[in-house]
Amino acid sequence: EASLHPDNPPSARVLEACGMTFEGLTRQSFWVGDECSDDLLYGMLRADWDAWCNRPRHRPAKVELIPITADNLAAVDALATHKSQERFVTPMAGSFRDALVPGMHDGATVVPWYRAIEADGKIAGFLMAAEMTDSQNPYLWRLLIDRMQQRRGVGSAALDLFEQRCRDEGATAVEVHWGEGPGSPGPMYRARGYEPSGRIDAGEIHAVKQLA
Repeated sequence: EASLHPDNPPSARVLEACGMTFEGLTRQSFWVGDECSDDLLYGMLRADWDAWCNRPRHRPAKVELIPITADNLAAVDALATHKSQERFVTPMAGSFRDALVPGMHDGATVVPWYRAIEADGKIAGFLMAAEMTDSQNPYLWRLLIDRMQQRRGVGSAALDLFEQRCRDEGATAVEVHWGEGPGSPGPMYRARGYEPSGRIDAGEIHAVKQLA
């Protein structure tokens, strides 16, 4: 087990890289100088360690974007990033909420399009976009890769499929937002050709990729 200050994401990332999982927090339970802070709790069982060591690490032979059905809903619902990544990636409960009751954009209700990401036959992530309209490019709204499936190219392969779908639908560009900070997906999006537009929306960088 381990504990750390809530304002210490780098240490959280070290624990997560070792396979430890966030278990909760104790409120105002740890003295730091003259301040009493919350304490984040991480832990690992032997079974967790075995699962972490045996998780898939090779690049998947096949990645697909598949509909969410009654048969795979539980597996999609169980998808989770590392705790430190929740600063940048909305947990599944929030994505289901936004898909069920989407917001407004430019006076029109957003139309969500979402799929489970399947890698070599196993549910590995979730992707959701706002559909293209006459006045709006398709917008990559959510991309979540399960903590046990990360760093093996699943997200990149899913984005390839999503961007090709946008081309097939006649889109000439795709938009996305990201937050900055350690662990941000920003470098990944920049490497894929998403260029910041100079606009900041709700504290996040807005970027656009032109589709060739």
